[in-house]
Amino acid sequence: MGEPLAQRRPVIIGVAQLTISRGAQPGPEPLDMWADAAQAAARDAGIDPGLLAHAGAVLVTDCMSWRYDDAPGRLAGRIGAPDARLIAGTPSGTSGQTLVDQANALVRSGAADLVLVAGGEAMATRRHYRLLGETPPWHHAHPDGPAPAFDLQAHQHPAEAAVGLLDGIGAVYGFAMRDVARRAHLGIAPDVYRALLGETMAGMTRVAARNPDAWFPVERTPAALITPSADNRMIAYPYTKNMVAIIDVDISGAILIASERWAEAHGVATTKRIYQWASCHAEDPAYIAVRPELWRSPAMAAAAGAVLDAADLTIERIDHLDLYSCFASAVNFARDALGVTDRPGDTVTCTGGLPYAGGPASSYMLTSIVKMVERLRAEPGSRGMVSGVGMMMSHHVFALYSTDPPPAGLIQPDAAAVQRALAQIPELPIEDGYGGPATIIAYTVVHDRDGAASHGIAICDLPGGARTYVRILDAALLARAEAEEFVGCTVDITAGERIGTIVSAAEQKG
Repeated sequence: MGEPLAQRRPVIIGVAQLTISRGAQPGPEPLDMWADAAQAAARDAGIDPGLLAHAGAVLVTDCMSWRYDDAPGRLAGRIGAPDARLIAGTPSGTSGQTLVDQANALVRSGAADLVLVAGGEAMATRRHYRLLGETPPWHHAHPDGPAPAFDLQAHQHPAEAAVGLLDGIGAVYGFAMRDVARRAHLGIAPDVYRALLGETMAGMTRVAARNPDAWFPVERTPAALITPSADNRMIAYPYTKNMVAIIDVDISGAILIASERWAEAHGVATTKRIYQWASCHAEDPAYIAVRPELWRSPAMAAAAGAVLDAADLTIERIDHLDLYSCFASAVNFARDALGVTDRPGDTVTCTGGLPYAGGPASSYMLTSIVKMVERLRAEPGSRGMVSGVGMMMSHHVFALYSTDPPPAGLIQPDAAAVQRALAQIPELPIEDGYGGPATIIAYTVVHDRDGAASHGIAICDLPGGARTYVRILDAALLARAEAEEFVGCTVDITAGERIGTIVSAAEQKG
């Protein structure tokens, strides 16, 4: 007979987050931080860090700070596990959880009894060196150079690049447009909606203020978050600087996953063990404009629903949440998908969120899971759900954790079947360089570093059923876009080579 399934059941036994305080730069390079976090996770599990050498696999999230030649291999060497299976994550806000899923699969299959998942960024330290005009004195650079290899433009529509959705902080623009689309769908006045955003984000700051590992452990008022000022400029309407993820952080995390058998044999206390019940990954289309309803995410709803269905639970029976929070729309869309729009900001995060706890790029979910583990341990028998968002809100993952083992017979969600169902949703065509009448369905206004509005970006419905991306350059139209609801306005567009420009907009009726 084979080994009992319960003995191969994966369990989180140790977690750690390492934050180098703001102002303490230059800090260590990413690899050093990962190794330190791994040792701290071992100590958290109550085991000798030397046992990390038993790791049968080492998984590392993508690193923006420094492109290593072999990130998981270098970390495996640091912990004395040169024969470990090596897995490098891909760039995405979902990566922390998807790597945990892979680690669980390795343990469940018997391929490994102990697995390390780690990662993190040293972007604050990298910025420190950049301001000095220096290259970080870090090690093991990739032979093709230390710059990240991921090419976002390869995953986006050319019109999105032309309109600026890929430039610099262009991701902010896409998420801001989605919040505006949601606002219009709900019929909420722009000033009222911004106040609601402020309430949500202020609640998140209250959690960050209690988090000793937060980058900004400071409680802020809604007004301080949403009101533009000299040190809180508008970035992309309706988001100010204090409302968006902060990526220039020095934060890393590590999660140790073992088989139940290994945990028992090495004396890991049952009070330390956290079990993943279910998880599901799903994707919306990569291009924003092709999605029929820009005010919601079908993939979020499908993935979250699949996890709850697998566990035979309703959202009311989930005690803790950490919803991915790069921008407010990610939180709002997840609350909509879960049916918890009435839960305030301090109940939808365990960290304080990416704008306040800090957003170490593809590694945020490591810190999310670390804080969820800590909260669950403090409340035995409770359940917690984490979510992740990647790309232009196209990648999604939800996962459910508890101090209790999963119920006997629980079947993991069929992510492939979930994705096949989502693929049945029709996509709308994108027309480049359109000129003529159209109707705005989502938009934002982009601001320069001096706070002045520079241009607008909009997605429009066309008379024939297609969509187009357009710019808004006229100062009067930009002012109107931030003073009234522009979604639903009929506009005239002058054609361009790739994207058109709105030259006039009708007054809204009603």
